[in-house]
Amino acid sequence: MGSTSHGHRVRHTTVLANPHSRHGAGRAIADRAVREFEARGIDVELIIGRDAQDAAERAAKAARTDTDAIAVVGGDGSVRLALEATVGTGTPVGVIPAGTGNDVARNLDIPLDDVAAAVEVIALGQTRTVDLGRVTFPDGRSSLFATVAATGFDASVTARAIGMSWPKGQARYTIAALLELIGLRSRHYHVRVDETELDDDMVFASVGNTTSYGGGMQITPAASMVDGLLDVTLAVRPSRFARLTVAKVFPAVFSGQHVNHQMVRTLRGREIEFYCDPPALVSIDGDLVGELPATFEVVPSAAVIFAPPAGPSPD
Repeated sequence: MGSTSHGHRVRHTTVLANPHSRHGAGRAIADRAVREFEARGIDVELIIGRDAQDAAERAAKAARTDTDAIAVVGGDGSVRLALEATVGTGTPVGVIPAGTGNDVARNLDIPLDDVAAAVEVIALGQTRTVDLGRVTFPDGRSSLFATVAATGFDASVTARAIGMSWPKGQARYTIAALLELIGLRSRHYHVRVDETELDDDMVFASVGNTTSYGGGMQITPAASMVDGLLDVTLAVRPSRFARLTVAKVFPAVFSGQHVNHQMVRTLRGREIEFYCDPPALVSIDGDLVGELPATFEVVPSAAVIFAPPAGPSPD
């Protein structure tokens, strides 16, 4: 990967916690992170947001003070809000994974289940500059995203998974996917990726800045956070046995092998537009934010995130 790595001296860290992440475990992980920073002689301020939005507002304030790092304890949704709040402030963001997906961490080789190791990445001060995506709706609302913008089937899966209290973790996405398959319908999409246009019935259309979402589901397996482009994966509806085909293809998303299937098409570009009928839900970084139509564009080198130096990818 061609991202630029820089060293930052970290003397003061603001730890930002979403108390609801991992069903309340976020608070315990935040307390552990504070102890780990203090053990390394780093001053810490702990901010516990009332909810994700409150945490983001407080992150924006903290980023404008003389803190050296905003360390987010949470999942991709919390990381997204912190990035949105701090873009342009020059304050780098650290990730201490405490969510269900943690795909920002996966894509940047940040340790997933080891608080001390994640804190060490921030304490060492090594950062990488990465791209973000931006989704804009016709009413002018826009949001930044770090991982994947999903529309159609996979956004409906996210919506269903959010509403489920059981099971925990990644299994929830699998069960939600099976339940969504029962009522599966395709939508007629008009897709534009830079100068390429497509019109077809599709089951889902996803835009990826990272290879994965939902805890390692490789929806856009060739995506890179540092190439100045977004990857698009489209699943065109097969004419017969649609449910059966999707039931076979969707599990392949976990390994990224779905892109080899004849119903899947991949594209890459800087600006993407999706229209569809009937309207499809849009989720970014696992949060539902609206419905199509929408425009997705890459925001090159928008975020500075603490991460180990880019080496050969482990997988």
